Amino acid sequence: GDIAYHYSSAHQSQFPLIMADTWEAISEMVKAGPNSISSILLAAPEFDGDFSLWAGPLFAMLEANCCASRAEPIIGIVCFHPKYRTPDGQSWPGFGHMHSAPRLGKWLKENDEELFNKVDDTDISAGGAFQRRTPHATINVLRAEQLEAAEGRRSTGSLYSVNIRRLYEEGFQKLEDDLRRE
Repeated sequence: GDIAYHYSSAHQSQFPLIMADTWEAISEMVKAGPNSISSILLAAPEFDGDFSLWAGPLFAMLEANCCASRAEPIIGIVCFHPKYRTPDGQSWPGFGHMHSAPRLGKWLKENDEELFNKVDDTDISAGGAFQRRTPHATINVLRAEQLEAAEGRRSTGSLYSVNIRRLYEEGFQKLEDDLRRE
């Protein structure tokens, strides 16, 4: 199926509106079926300036909504933001977030020891963060069966290690500059 692109004009004080926009898009996706719509990218630019609000309370509410509505067998949500920060591993940020920096470091050491020996924790965190950065605050909704199939087909540690290497070789400052330009 296709990717459905949506836009929310909700302001940071309008959590009910961003929730309504998200669930309207999810309802359209579910009704259309997997052959028509495979996933959703919902941009919410009014949230671009506050990663903590976006990744914390807003995503916690989305996850709670998914649980309360028993939608987990149908969908999964993933967090993207222009200021995305990789979780530090001190607490669990919830579903839909990048793996923690310590876990990414462990995978990098297992899969690419040469790069692991060149980088520090800041580089590893940046490598994780850039995998979740977008020009605007974005909710990615995927069908649960896609998530399950992807997990079964890939070696997660290897995938993230390859991505960190690509991002490292591109240069984090260049990536930051490119993101700002978009």
